[in-house]
Amino acid sequence: MKQQDDLFGIQKVCYTKNNKSGEQFIKTTGICIILSGKLEAYDGVTKYLYQEGDIILFKKNTLIRFVKYASVDKPFESISIVFKEEQLKDFALKNNISSTIASTDSLYKLTNTQLIKNFFQFLQQWFNYPITKTLITLKKEEILHLILLNNPIYSNVLFLFDTPGKINLEAFMNNNFRFNVPLVQFAFLTGRSLATFKRDFEKIFYTSPNKWLQQKRLEEAYFLLKEKKMKTKDVYMEIGFETLSHFSFAFKKQFGITPTALRAE
Repeated sequence: MKQQDDLFGIQKVCYTKNNKSGEQFIKTTGICIILSGKLEAYDGVTKYLYQEGDIILFKKNTLIRFVKYASVDKPFESISIVFKEEQLKDFALKNNISSTIASTDSLYKLTNTQLIKNFFQFLQQWFNYPITKTLITLKKEEILHLILLNNPIYSNVLFLFDTPGKINLEAFMNNNFRFNVPLVQFAFLTGRSLATFKRDFEKIFYTSPNKWLQQKRLEEAYFLLKEKKMKTKDVYMEIGFETLSHFSFAFKKQFGITPTALRAE
C-alpha cells in the first residue's frame, strides 16, 4: 500500500510493502532522506544501498532504478525535495555560484549533519498544515544553503545546467540496455537527436535499436536464469521488460524454452 503527500515538489511517501518502482528517468535534481526502511538504487553501473537516516543527492538527466524495502515493524518512508532548474539558476545567481566541472556519479550520499537532521525533523510537521508555495520555495533555499555549508563541492551537481553532450554510444548502451525507457530518452542522454541516435546506432550495432535491445535483454535474462538461478518474476523487471507475459513469450520464441523451464534444468 502506498501513501503520498506532495507540497509543491516536497514529497513524503510511505510503502507498507516492498516496492519495485522500475526505471526512472531523473529529469530534475533533488535530494531524498530515508525516514525508515531501506532503498536500493541502480544506475546502470553501480548498485547502492541506503538505510534509515541516509540522505541522497540525485542529479538530473540520469537513469535510476529504485527498490524500496519496508522492514518487519516499519514501512518504507522517505521525503524527497525536487528543485526546478529555474530556482537553482536563481539561487546560483543570487549567491554568485558558478559550476563548470561536470559531476561523474548519479547519486551522492550526503553527510547528515545536525543542522540537516533538524531541517527534516521540522519539515515532517509541514505535511499536517496548509502550506503556501512561497514558504516551500524558502524551505528549498534553506536546504540548498545547508548542503553547500557542509560541502561546497556539490555545487557541481546542483548548478551545472548544460544538456548532455555527445558521448560514446556503444559504451552507454551496453551499460544501460536494462532500462526500459523510450528511445528518445536514450538519444537525449547520449547527446543526439532521435534521428541521429538511430543512424549512429545502426552504424555501430548493424541493427535497429529496438531489435538490439530485445536481443540483449533476452541474452542477459538467459544468463540470470541459467547461471544465477534468479526467479522469473525478478528477472523480467531486472532486464527491462514491462510485463511477465511479454517476457515469457519473447523468451520462448527466442530460445524455444520457457524461462521457468530453463531455470529448473
